[in-house]
Amino acid sequence: MASSVYIHIPFCATKCYYCAFNTYTFHKEQAKAYLQALRTEMELYASETEPLQTVFIGGGTPSILSTNALAQLFIDIQQHFQITPDAEITVECNPGTVDNEKLNVMKNNGVNRLSFGLQAMQDETLKQLGRTHTVTEFLESYYLARESGFENINIDLIFALPDQKMEAWHHTLNEVISLNPAHISAYNLVMEQDTPFYEWWQAGELHIPTEDTEADMFQYTIKTLTAHGYTHYEICNFARPDHYAKHNLVYWNNQPCIGLGAGACGYINGVRYTNIRGIAPYINKLSKRNKPIANTEHLTGNAEKAETLMLALRKREGISLEDYQNRFGEEIEAAFGDILKKWIDLQLLERTATHLRLTRRGLFLANEVFVELM
Repeated sequence: MASSVYIHIPFCATKCYYCAFNTYTFHKEQAKAYLQALRTEMELYASETEPLQTVFIGGGTPSILSTNALAQLFIDIQQHFQITPDAEITVECNPGTVDNEKLNVMKNNGVNRLSFGLQAMQDETLKQLGRTHTVTEFLESYYLARESGFENINIDLIFALPDQKMEAWHHTLNEVISLNPAHISAYNLVMEQDTPFYEWWQAGELHIPTEDTEADMFQYTIKTLTAHGYTHYEICNFARPDHYAKHNLVYWNNQPCIGLGAGACGYINGVRYTNIRGIAPYINKLSKRNKPIANTEHLTGNAEKAETLMLALRKREGISLEDYQNRFGEEIEAAFGDILKKWIDLQLLERTATHLRLTRRGLFLANEVFVELM
């Protein structure tokens, strides 16, 4: 049984040049049919949930839906799932796609957390990324959300962008800090296959900062945000006190979560599953009242242990040794003793009396640790 649900809305105005998510250009009629299929999928999973403690509506751009479509989506969620009174309910929004009506629909339906995809504070950079909004449109959307009563707002940023200089990243970060959001996510750019950025990079047409510059940007991010009162609680995530992303903690703690929508991933009863990616096949599968699952993986033994360890190490506190032992009935060294000793000796991991976690240096080389665990 799961007490968390992720709902994927795969529509965007256009696809950003760096994006490898399962997204498609928005068409009103297709979106209408998609939401009907989503309603059916909710019916198929309704009996597999406990009262929900987190709901995350992501994408894509959920806020691209019309006011009426958003209102219907919340009606569908409330009809099929019980939601706890203190549940965290998040909606991802793109700047320029929210207005008073949409924000009021969200607010009136229990949404208490918004996540805005900003990425950079320079219009020229946004254009280079394929973003459809300007800095001014972001500010208008952000202030509108604050005026509508939303206090728990996350802002997504990306660093190590093509041709990005340290000064530009400093400017972006400090401008965002001045807005005093409750949460900031700062990710380094990853070149994903099957994206325009990847093709241009492979062709030598895209120049990204060196690894040293990227590390300097990350170091500056940690130093600056923590100096301004943000807690660095996960590799890429920083929050004001009591504003950690509860839904994301479900992932990092490797707890059950139902994934709904085209391409969505879920994890229930020890089985990780991924839905069909294409919108038409997704709708077709649900028209026959079949779960639209494309593939499954039953995590047992060392695979489940490794995934639990790897996800938990993303958190700055790391993994609780007691929680691990309670979950698997053995100490963490039983399965990973040699690997852990290697990374501890190299000072990328540290073991305290209660936790195993990445060191400050280990944060910059986390992927090397994770790859070996896999």
